[in-house]
Amino acid sequence: MLTTRKFLIGFYLISLIILSSWIWRSGYAKLVSQSNQQLDIFAAHLQSQLQRFNAIPKLLFDQKWVVASLQDPDNRLQQQKTNRYLKHVNNTIGASDTYLIDLNGTTIAANNWRDEQTFIGKNFAFRPYFQQAINGQQGRYFALGTTSGQRGYYFSSPVINADKIIGVVVVKMDLSKIEKEWTGKQAHFMVTDDDNVIFISNTQSWLLHSLTPLSTEQLQKIDRSRRYGDKAIAALNFSGPLEDNPALLQLTTSQSFATNYLSMNKYMPTAGWTVRVFAPLTAIFIDMAIGVVVLSLIFWLLNLRLKLSMHKRQRAKDKELLRIKTKHKLKQEVKRRTADLNSEIIERQKMEQTLRDTQKELIQTAKLAVLGQLSASISHELNNPLAAIRSYADNALVFLQREQYQSTQDNLQRIIHLTERMAKISSQLKFFARKSSGELHPVPLLNVINMAVELVKPQLKSNQVSITLDNGNMDVQVNVDQVQLEQVLVNLLSNAMQAVEDASDKHIHISLCREQEQVIVQVDDSGTGINATNLPQLFDPFFTTKETGLGLGLSISHKIMRNMHGNIKAENRPHYGARFSLTLPIATDLA
Repeated sequence: MLTTRKFLIGFYLISLIILSSWIWRSGYAKLVSQSNQQLDIFAAHLQSQLQRFNAIPKLLFDQKWVVASLQDPDNRLQQQKTNRYLKHVNNTIGASDTYLIDLNGTTIAANNWRDEQTFIGKNFAFRPYFQQAINGQQGRYFALGTTSGQRGYYFSSPVINADKIIGVVVVKMDLSKIEKEWTGKQAHFMVTDDDNVIFISNTQSWLLHSLTPLSTEQLQKIDRSRRYGDKAIAALNFSGPLEDNPALLQLTTSQSFATNYLSMNKYMPTAGWTVRVFAPLTAIFIDMAIGVVVLSLIFWLLNLRLKLSMHKRQRAKDKELLRIKTKHKLKQEVKRRTADLNSEIIERQKMEQTLRDTQKELIQTAKLAVLGQLSASISHELNNPLAAIRSYADNALVFLQREQYQSTQDNLQRIIHLTERMAKISSQLKFFARKSSGELHPVPLLNVINMAVELVKPQLKSNQVSITLDNGNMDVQVNVDQVQLEQVLVNLLSNAMQAVEDASDKHIHISLCREQEQVIVQVDDSGTGINATNLPQLFDPFFTTKETGLGLGLSISHKIMRNMHGNIKAENRPHYGARFSLTLPIATDLA
């Protein structure tokens, strides 16, 4: 009994080590995969937000109000017109601020000219974005506003007239809006500068703190740059290989226990910052604790079953001993019955009493046997809800312990299928989000259309919109920038989905036709069509009929098509719905 118990304890400890190690490795691998996907999504989201405002300063630099204000800064009437124009643009694009700076770095017009903290008269010559623009470059910079004290990302562009730089136009994007979309997440998302100072974060208490203590030289450099104004930069005291990817970090606080995180990071050279995701390891520790509890309960039940089995064997030995004793007594009673009848009666009575005692013992033994059966049933019934506690991964562990390999394979197949699907979407998004080269190359048109449809498939499914493609039995190549053409198609498909949102029959149809050396791609929807008064200005910058939006999607699409020697036009279909047509020259005919 003692040897069996020692073996059971040893087996339990070995199983505990193997289980804990497996849970840690699988949980860590899963957390790395999830964090990496979240990091890609977060970085892509930041990149898309920056790209929203990327072209705005360049669109403003040749506007007549802007040029006129810089040429005649003393004309108050002209300045008022420019101020109102900048305010209209700022409200339309949803920026934080839009303002105009002369060659000396002094602001001469701004959307907030009526506010108490107006930028007019403020000198921003010290800002890197001004210095970049005045040298003929597109400026990019993130910092705390010296006037507003609000965090922002600045886009600047030189204002050029007669081949001379006469000023700088600046658009400031409010970074706090980005954080609102990532609040409530379990992981901590953040953006840090070269000194590891947190500039954007969904954890407000971490904002404008450094991840690690800064040296006196670093603090002096930050103070000289005036990027964070007079804000004192405190440290969060993270320890660990901060720049490794992935890395395990520890945050030391005033609490009794330090907090452990899995760190993933990605550097964005265009913006000049590092995007980071800190995922707490709490979930892995909880899974390990649950695994230990489940394993301990299983071994406790095995130990209970072992005790019941040993008790049952002992009771069987006692019954056999009692049977032998009873048989011996009966023999003695037979002998005495031949000697004396009275003694026989007495002995018989004793024998009956003994039999009654034996019967009681047998009843008790039967009770113990039933108890053994019940304990086995209880053990079985407990295993079922315990197995349901865990997700597919935990189910796979339980099935593996019970040698139910097919069930384990089924769970793993489901996990593999989901992983392959996510990998496919991630691959498509990375290709779609990558920066365009701007060069034109012959590419198969059907491949570009299919890629665009695949990208919007989840949205089509979510909105219950059906889509069909009629390729007209054509397989042609067009000389285009594939990324930009895909962007145009995705924009048209997204607009079509919004157009059929309230339609009873939600359908989008794509068709191809050929006219001499050109191919035409038509995107039809089953919506209500386009207001006839809006058709002439549909491709103008900042024109939109939506409650939210910059009004730049179709304008940019029109410019992309012109750059690829093509054209885009919009019209209403004869009976219902709208039609957008893309015309492209054929590079090589494969038909």
